[in-house]
Amino acid sequence: MPSIASTAVLLANGPTVIDAVPIAATPKFMLPIADRPLLEYQVSVLAAAGVKEIIICVSCECQVAFDHLMENMPDYRVRMRCITQTVPRGTGGCLKDVASYISGDDFWVFGADLFLDTDLKPMIDFHRKQNAVASVAAVCEGIPPWGYERVQCDDHGNVKTIHRYHPTQNRRSRFRPLGLYLFKRKILDRIPDQGFFDLKEQLFQLLYDTGAAAMAYEVTRYWRTISSLDNYMAANRDVLLRRTEFPFLQRRDTAFDPAAADPTGKMIAPLFFGKDVRVGTDAVLIGPSAVGHGCDIGSHVVVNGCLVFPGARIGAHAQLTNCIIGENAVIEDGAILRDSVLLDKIDTADEATGRLSPVLDNIPGETGINKKGRIIHRCGYLLWKRGFDIAFSLLALTLLSPLMLLIAIAIKLDSPGTVFFHQRRCGWYGVDFDMYKFRTMVQNAETVKRKIQHLNQVDGPMFKIVGDPRVTRVGRFLRATNLDEVPQFFNILIGEMALVGPRPLSWDEMRYNPRWRDQRITVPPGLIGLWQLTSHQNIAFSNWIHNDLKYIRESSVLLDLKILLFSVVQSAKGVFRLLESILTRQPRPKETDK
Repeated sequence: MPSIASTAVLLANGPTVIDAVPIAATPKFMLPIADRPLLEYQVSVLAAAGVKEIIICVSCECQVAFDHLMENMPDYRVRMRCITQTVPRGTGGCLKDVASYISGDDFWVFGADLFLDTDLKPMIDFHRKQNAVASVAAVCEGIPPWGYERVQCDDHGNVKTIHRYHPTQNRRSRFRPLGLYLFKRKILDRIPDQGFFDLKEQLFQLLYDTGAAAMAYEVTRYWRTISSLDNYMAANRDVLLRRTEFPFLQRRDTAFDPAAADPTGKMIAPLFFGKDVRVGTDAVLIGPSAVGHGCDIGSHVVVNGCLVFPGARIGAHAQLTNCIIGENAVIEDGAILRDSVLLDKIDTADEATGRLSPVLDNIPGETGINKKGRIIHRCGYLLWKRGFDIAFSLLALTLLSPLMLLIAIAIKLDSPGTVFFHQRRCGWYGVDFDMYKFRTMVQNAETVKRKIQHLNQVDGPMFKIVGDPRVTRVGRFLRATNLDEVPQFFNILIGEMALVGPRPLSWDEMRYNPRWRDQRITVPPGLIGLWQLTSHQNIAFSNWIHNDLKYIRESSVLLDLKILLFSVVQSAKGVFRLLESILTRQPRPKETDK
């Protein structure tokens, strides 16, 4: 019987970031492993399973790099098609965008960090036997580390969903997904044409809820996911030490010309060299190491267990142990590096958290004084932010206390129910807290929401419809003036929130994008966020992610003050629009979701 699934979709996205370190400006599938791009290993395995065409989805800035890679790619008799994305739509939305290119009844989907040496035909047979609409390649790891995703299955082995849990969430599963899926083409009909849609968090939950068969296939052969720097180094060591053979990979001999090395040097296998590598006098290279094409290794250099990307220059007398040296990076003479990453262009501090990236001392342009200065600057900003929050919230609660009493009376007179609405939200570094607001909806708002869920006009975790029937008359006024948020000054005063920061959400609302979630909880949640100021112009989930991450990267005293000022102006405009609509008896203005 001929193999099914002749098409595969590679979800590659943008430049490579591993462990919060920007390793390369190219997608992860272009990372060299023993001087071969990761994509070549992936293509060899898929081609052996009968794949004839691979659709690669990348962001716009990676198109040129992909074209260059294709010029040097061996012929595996597989057609490559590159599709660029201008607006992030999630993994499911990306599949919908390339649906017209997918042929056959079944197709593969795989991630850019998948490093797999296995025969995929048994997974095809499993998929057929189970009559599944979706099969997930997974490995059994007992209780995987918290940072990895889990495949949640019911008692009959049906996949319910795939989550990446935060350590504060006490949920366990023995299966971890590898980022390889086999789908029936008909699942594309379940993905909306517009908006953000996630395969793991949304599609598998939808399949389970509708009774469609989605199964987990256990992989027992060699695999790795390039999800950390340690895994990336380990994958290179495995290839260089021949712990895995990749039988479908086209063989090639080393391109290193021994004449380019000084005879006084010493080389200890296993080593791999690209073309045009120059090795200086008395240099010592110890395997497992891989050196990319065009590298210049100076005299008396020691390279021990390192990955050196193409075009790098290592100065005389430098000593490198277990390091990753980026493309065109320059190591100064006499530098001593161990367990480090050095790239040509890198910000050696994670501005969102204040933590240093894994780049050690003795690196040109980044002294210990510079690093200390960054940390002091970050701590100073956080101290200023907390002091300002306390002072501002005390002042606001004092001045607004009479108004709060009037609002409470109005809410009780307007509709039955409590004055305050409170909900568990995720706070700084995953600590839950109760967030308070003035109630703006009817008492049974959640019950009504389930009945009108199909009317939702936005994507992602948000629920938003114009003229929401759950909002009360007083609630409309409170939302238009942002006065419903006033009780959160108590949250700010006791340190659960800040004046400015990403809006606090529940764990469930953040499940669609775990990386976004893990980044946004590294800063205190705020009463006012950057996204809220722009959401009236663009309420797409992708815009929400973009603005939250932008704030995390660029957070500063000046940015906080700017957001506060814009928020005051926007609230004043909301009041004027409301008054105008009342005086002219026009429909109330379009509300902005908070």
